[in-house]
Amino acid sequence: MTGRRIASATFLVSALLALATLLALPRAGACGTSPGGKLSIDATLDVNTVAPGATATLTVQVRSAGLNLPDVTLPPLTVERVGPSKSVEHTPALVERAGTSQSFSMVNNAVERSSTTVYRILPRGEGTIHIPPIRITVGRETAQTSPLTLTVSRTAVFPGPGPGSAVTGPAKTPTGRPEVFVQGAVDRAHVFWNQQILLHLKLYSRVDILGDVDWKPPATAGFWTEGLGPPRRGRVQVRGATYEVMEIPSALFPTKTGKLTIGAAQVRVRVARVVEPPDPWSMLAMPEIVPQDLALTSDPVTVTVDPLPPGAPRGFQGAVGDFRLTVHVDSLTVRAGDPVTVRATIQGTGNIATVRDPEIRGRGVTRQYVVGSSTKVDRSGDQLKGERETDIALIADQPGTLTILPVSFVWFDPEAGRYRLQRSDSVRVTVLPAAGAPAQAGRPGSGYAEAAPRAKPGPFGTLRPDPPPSAVALLGLSAIAYASALAVGGARRKKLRDPRVARLEALEGLLVRDLSRAESLAMRNEAGRAAAIAERALLLGTGIRYDVELSGAAKSERAELLRVRGAEGAEVSALESLHDSLGAIAYAPPETRVSDARHAIRAVRERLERYRRELSL
Repeated sequence: MTGRRIASATFLVSALLALATLLALPRAGACGTSPGGKLSIDATLDVNTVAPGATATLTVQVRSAGLNLPDVTLPPLTVERVGPSKSVEHTPALVERAGTSQSFSMVNNAVERSSTTVYRILPRGEGTIHIPPIRITVGRETAQTSPLTLTVSRTAVFPGPGPGSAVTGPAKTPTGRPEVFVQGAVDRAHVFWNQQILLHLKLYSRVDILGDVDWKPPATAGFWTEGLGPPRRGRVQVRGATYEVMEIPSALFPTKTGKLTIGAAQVRVRVARVVEPPDPWSMLAMPEIVPQDLALTSDPVTVTVDPLPPGAPRGFQGAVGDFRLTVHVDSLTVRAGDPVTVRATIQGTGNIATVRDPEIRGRGVTRQYVVGSSTKVDRSGDQLKGERETDIALIADQPGTLTILPVSFVWFDPEAGRYRLQRSDSVRVTVLPAAGAPAQAGRPGSGYAEAAPRAKPGPFGTLRPDPPPSAVALLGLSAIAYASALAVGGARRKKLRDPRVARLEALEGLLVRDLSRAESLAMRNEAGRAAAIAERALLLGTGIRYDVELSGAAKSERAELLRVRGAEGAEVSALESLHDSLGAIAYAPPETRVSDARHAIRAVRERLERYRRELSL
């Protein structure tokens, strides 16, 4: 076969393939050829309609027969949209040049050069993007494309996951099958205060990702946020296409009520874009890998948060989830002066880091102190789990019985929509005499009192039945001391029944235990946890001062309850301002977070000390 016939056959096959390709591709395109036929340009859009925030690809191919290749310059693109006053506005469109590849082929000593340039169009709002004619010139040869239009509409929504996929929630991405998109969704959009919300941030990709993915988490003001382990990877089918998925799950606990918004997550990723040569029959035409940087954004998510229902049992301190209380005593027999350790363990699902330690008290206790406390958090699943342990040492200095009073824990079960209470049984511990102490006065082990001495020595001395004067004096002093102890004990019991005294002791516990713990955490640069503990202490202390239950109440409801109980408007405003300051510390810049936490905790301490003085009057 001659060279001319080979060239003709090659041209025929190329033409047929090009025609079939043009008929098969659902693209919007515009092409133009110079009058001499030596120069041509072709511009195509991969889609006709996109959603705001998505991307469209514009591909421009230039062919030159025996001529130099001209440089392609894209004219300015404009977006035509209807403004608020119903007037037509024209604004510039954002365009990024992704890359350019070149190739050449030779048939019967005729050289043809070609280049392919890829642009990414990034629309931000609804409207119509106008792409003017693209013009190229080499010598006397000139070619240009026809104008193109790209419609930006919110109705161009990606159809979403297919059956059995792990994708949930809305996803506003281009129609068809996008190559890369990001999606944010929650497992539930209506929850109670402090109930866990599972936030899924997922990156879907059908192309290779180069390097690391730069995640910028969404703004979560009004939530306590806990990460759930490292990113998870997998593969899913979405509308018949296979996607590699990278997921970053997080557990969110709302700290406010009402409608809260989880902001948009921003992801920057570099993908490998393959630019095919315009002439697939050329042996020298090789595909080119062009790295392309993409900026993706998920949609914000709105969550409705309800306050906890009224009627919380006494002792409720804001725990929400599914918990279980266990109490362990290390010994049922101790010697006087030796400690017996009581451990209270709270296990379950929920924000275990904010669960307050249950109160452990004993009867017959001379003194007690905290041995230690620890928190373990399990982030391996889709729910935040963990356990909180508290060890209290109780000491009795006198032999007898030490009674560990029942330990109770109250929490709100959001799945059942009700409060739950668990209480342990009382435990009796036998307190033996201290090691080395005599069993009792007199002869060891006799069990009887020693008789009074004889008046004079010898076998003829008389034994008087009356006790000696010293014994009588001792008995009188003992009776007086016992009567005084009964009087003091009765007065103390009467005092403890005074509600004001009980409230003062509760305030003292917040100052000594909770705020001291918050100050210690702030010194260890754990500003977020410290602020959360201080905020709860402020909430409980305010409720003690005004004798009202505020845990789980909405902000407006809380303010109304305080006003009804006699709080002035300035006091309510100052309290809400302090609550907002404590809630914002978790999102403050790292360089000021610790300092802000210390100032806020100091303000809480000053306010609670003022409440204590007011109750003491």
